[in-house]
Amino acid sequence: MVSELVTALKRSFSEHRNGADAASMTKYVKGKFVFYGLKAPLRRQIAGAVIASWQSAHGQPDMEQGIAQKLLPALYSCQERELHYVGAEVCSGLMRKGLVGHDFLDVVKLGVTTNSWWDTVDIFAASSMSPYLLACGDGSPSTRLLQEMDKWAVSNNLWLRRTAILCQLKLKGQTDLKRLERYISCNASHKDFFVRKAIGWALREYAKHDPKWVKTFLAKYKSELSGLSVREASLHLS
Repeated sequence: MVSELVTALKRSFSEHRNGADAASMTKYVKGKFVFYGLKAPLRRQIAGAVIASWQSAHGQPDMEQGIAQKLLPALYSCQERELHYVGAEVCSGLMRKGLVGHDFLDVVKLGVTTNSWWDTVDIFAASSMSPYLLACGDGSPSTRLLQEMDKWAVSNNLWLRRTAILCQLKLKGQTDLKRLERYISCNASHKDFFVRKAIGWALREYAKHDPKWVKTFLAKYKSELSGLSVREASLHLS
């Protein structure tokens, strides 16, 4: 059943292929992926129509966890990047609406560690993890999921590390500060740009809620953090 949806998406995307935009998109991601050349608004419009038609034909009024668990790996096995975006955004929508459970983390991990680049990883890490933590914790961040983030923060996979660092990005006053400090301190000397950028982003976002805490944190760890992390964290600090 899911294979029919994948086929329909591929057919519709192919009909709107734009070679010039596809080439520039591939260049933008340093040649890592190929594209149909569909910009985000058109891609979402086409995907929304195709998915709605498929749901109607199969008596599926809403997307649900069981379908997404099959759809993401099916789309991620395709070559074109736009199909990866569809899979990630379908999962993200369910996570943000609180329509998936703890066991969906396996799907998230697949989405983060497969075809990995910031553009799909951050659909999970920056956009979806905070509401997912809250939904699975009945209004407060899920301890069970945070315990998994403890493992991701020290993973050999840099994208899992980035996701752990960013997972509390939108939690504001519900942020587990001990965990945030631990995740950042254990990655402070990491050499990868995307990990360093994530550290700065997480601190900059929390500074909107508690700038004093971030200033104190930076004073404590400034000698360990990269210049990039410090600059990003300090952008809106007076």
